This record gives sequence, C-alpha cells and structure tokens, in this order.
Amino acid sequence: MIIKKIILKSWPLVILLVSTLLITWPIFLPGYFSHHDDLQVMRIFEMRKCLEDFQIPCRWVPDMGYGNGYPLFNYYAVLPYYIGALFSFLLGFLTSAKLLFAIPIFLGAVSMFFLSRELFGIYPGIIASILFTYAPYRALDLYVRGDISESFAISTIPFVFYFALKLIKSGKVRYLVGLSLSLAVFLTSHNIMTILFAPVFLLVVLYWLMIEKRYFLRLIIGLLIGIGLSAFFILPAYFEKNLVQIDNLIKFDLDFRAHFVALDQLLFSRFWGYGASVPGPHDTISFQIGWPYWWIVLASFVIFLVSKKSKLKFSNLLPILLLGVFLISVFMTHIKSVSIWEKIDILKFTQFPWRFLALSTFSSSLLGAYFVKNLKLINEKYITVFLVILTIFLNWNYFKPKEFYPKMTDQEKLSGKLLDDQKKAVILDYLPKTAVEPREPAPDKPILMSGNAAIGNFMVKSNSWQFQTNVTNNASIEVPVLDFPNWVVTLNGRPVNFSNKNYLGRISINFQESGQYFVLGRFTDTPLRQYSNTVSLLALLCLLFVGFYAKINKKFR
Repeated sequence: MIIKKIILKSWPLVILLVSTLLITWPIFLPGYFSHHDDLQVMRIFEMRKCLEDFQIPCRWVPDMGYGNGYPLFNYYAVLPYYIGALFSFLLGFLTSAKLLFAIPIFLGAVSMFFLSRELFGIYPGIIASILFTYAPYRALDLYVRGDISESFAISTIPFVFYFALKLIKSGKVRYLVGLSLSLAVFLTSHNIMTILFAPVFLLVVLYWLMIEKRYFLRLIIGLLIGIGLSAFFILPAYFEKNLVQIDNLIKFDLDFRAHFVALDQLLFSRFWGYGASVPGPHDTISFQIGWPYWWIVLASFVIFLVSKKSKLKFSNLLPILLLGVFLISVFMTHIKSVSIWEKIDILKFTQFPWRFLALSTFSSSLLGAYFVKNLKLINEKYITVFLVILTIFLNWNYFKPKEFYPKMTDQEKLSGKLLDDQKKAVILDYLPKTAVEPREPAPDKPILMSGNAAIGNFMVKSNSWQFQTNVTNNASIEVPVLDFPNWVVTLNGRPVNFSNKNYLGRISINFQESGQYFVLGRFTDTPLRQYSNTVSLLALLCLLFVGFYAKINKKFR
C-alpha cells in the first residue's frame, strides 16, 4: 500500500527512471564493454589503494606512469572514483565501473526533471528530462568515449541550477545545503565542464536575482561553501599545474584546431560510429546535436515570437537566454569561432570544441520544456507523449557499446597485458616536470646505480614505499618512483636529501657511509594542499553548522 502511494505520488520519476533502463541495460549484463577511455577500472583500482592506505584526499597513484606512479588525482576529477572505490569493496572493480556509467544517466534524468518542473511544470519537466537523457552527446560519452567524469558533471549541473533557483525564490536553508553539495559534486567531477558551464550558470543566476531581488547573501554563502568543499581538489589542480607537463594536454592530436565540426555533422548527419575525432569533416564518431533537438529549438523561438508573454518583459526572457546559450555553444564547435578560441587562453584546455555540445544539450532540453508549456494548440499531455516517443525512437539505438566481453573478470582486467596497457596509458597527461616519459615497465625493486649494496624487502603503497639495504661501499640507489613535490625520504628515521637527476626523473639516494639502512619514502602535502584540505574541512563544518542550526531553530520555514 505504501509503495503504491509512493508510485502514484512520484509517477513522473518512475516513468523517467524506467525509461533510462532502455539505454542502460547493457551496463547490467555480465562482463564488460569497449569504450575509448578504458581506464575506468584502473582508476577505481588506484583510488581503492588510496583509501586502503588512508591517503585521503587521494593525489598520488602508484601503478600508473608505467609503474613509476604519478599525481593523477591531484589533477584529474576525483569524485566518481571515490564512489567507485567504495562500491568496489562490495561489488568488485568491473561492476563498480559499470555502475559509474549508469549513475549519471539516472542522475541526469532526475536533476533535469526537477529543474524544468520548477521552471515550467510537470509535463514540460518530463520532456526536458527525456531530451536530456537521450541526447546523442550523452550516448557519445556513455558508450563511445566512456567519459565517466564528464557524464557526472553534465548530469549534476541541472541540480546546481535547481537549488540556486529554489534558494533565490524561498531562502530555505535546505536549498542552501543542496546548492553547496551539488556544486561541490559538479566542481570535483570534471574540470572542463566547469569552464564551459560556469559563465552560463552565473548569467542565469544573475537573471533570476534581478527578478526576485532577494536572498542574495544566502546564495553567496551556498556558493562559497560549495567551492570550499571542493577546494581540496580545485585549488591544487589549478595552482599546481606548473608542477606537471600540462602542455601535453594541448599538443598534437589534442590541439583544439583539429577538432572543429561541420554544420552537416551538427544538424543533418545521422551517422554513428565508434572511431575517432580527426581533422576535417571525416570523423568516425558522431557529433550531431540530434533530432528532434534543433527542431525544437527553432519551434521554441517561433513560439516565443508569437506568444503574448514575449513583449520584451524582463521576467519572460529566460527562453532568449537559453536560445543564446544554444547558438553560442553550436557556434563554438565550428571553425568560424577559432579567433575566440585563440584569444581566450583557458579554452585550449577544452581540447575538443565539440565538447560545447554539452551546453547545447542542456539548453535545448530546457527549451523543449518551454515549447511544451507554451504550445497552446495542443494539450500538454499529448504533445509530451508525442515528443517522448519521437525522441526515444530517433535516439535510443545510439545507446549501445560497440563490443561486449561477457566473460571479462576483475582478475583478467587487472593482470597481465591488460594491466600493463592500463599502467602506461595516457602516461603524458600528468607527468611531473622533472620526469621523462618511461618507455618500459618500472622494475620491481630499486636499482643499484653505483657502489656495493644489497637491496631487499621493497614494498610500494599509494603514498609510501620502503626497502632495506646493506651498504658495503658508497652507493647510489634509484627508486622506481618518479619524484614530485613532496616526497620525503628518511634513512633509519632521519630525513635525507635525494636527487631526481637521472634519466627518468626518479628518486635517487646517495649513501655516503657503509651500514644497514631502513629506507622510507612518504608522499606528503605541499603547503597549498594542506591549506586546500583545511578550507574543505572548514567548509564542511560550516555546512553542518548551517544545517543543524537551521533545523534546531526552525529556520527551514
């Protein structure tokens, strides 16, 4: 009886969640599937090591960099992998990775429904959610590129808008808490989506503030707490980028100039592939806006022009803002925008102009809700049903992997050649400045470079390594770990200086005296990381204080 009441009360969400099963069912099959960024299992594997070693926040991973380690999670968006690592303790690595593919689809359907329902109503909320969920770009992220972090960010951003809007309208503290948490999730999910969505969010929120003219301070507090919660990641990721070879992210095939999209690809092509983005219009993957997305955008503009509410009244200009976002995002995918890309330096780290399709998906979905709300010729229910069926019919077939490996297991994925391939993949992305690209696997123990010494009991963890050595003559020993701030090395408990002046930039230790030594290396935080961790902790305490204070003093109103 209780379940029946819940279903009757929440029937739109039930419908939307059921609809996601049409495109996520391959994720729930045994085994694993192919995608470009085939490092999801490896990243979960490395994050779990961090949790087991209490390296929290996780910054250094020991196995990537071809076994030499590198600071992956000091720079690469971390939140999805914390979730995956926690799942892995119960479900294993493959199942956890597949859940990380599924969660953003469910999350996006719900978050877009809440936002569009608040703006336009229940039935417009349903169509916006379906449009957002079934967009070709979402399929590209899910089953072609396999970009979990980007999927998380795109799915979370409607909640950031939603809680900001609810806070501006009501001032209730629960929406302040929701804004802070959703913003922190978004900021720690994908760096590039932050660059793309931040200007749009600020513009729309400013528009809402100018209409409502209240609760500005509460909004600022919510935003600051959200930024503070994510400070442990975003501050080092930005301010310590000079410590790694960051230019590797924008060179050669990652140069944005090689990845503009032709109008035919955006508007008319129905091609779908699993290949690559290449210079020119001959990509072997699809970068379509999708049908009926741009049709609905055009129809929404027409509806706005003929609507009685379109008499340039400021409070009715949201669809024009959304139309502007859509047009600019499409323009930024085209080579005609190259001068803008070259003038705004930070854009080059977007790498692929077609990433702006995330914005066109977001804006066209909301315009779909506006269209349903304001098309007075047809009942909302009927036009919603029609558009839902049309959208699913035109796009559901994109949501499937190219290949499936039904007998793949954790042991197979994380051993032998498959493990080696994952260890050396994207090795240049966050290579320390002092390092050179390793071309072969790291040895399984330290290397005696000169002198006489016996080396044994070598052990590597996510944030430390250790070994014992008996030095009988002046010796130099190279540890198969890349140097990066701040490794601290001790000999028999006493700190010692070390060098990275060798071929690969590994840690090298000189022993001036004979004797037996216990050598320990520990990865520690720089002052900036310590400060960032403190800011996040203080932000969490502020959030708890605000939440409990409001509850105790009945400030939720």
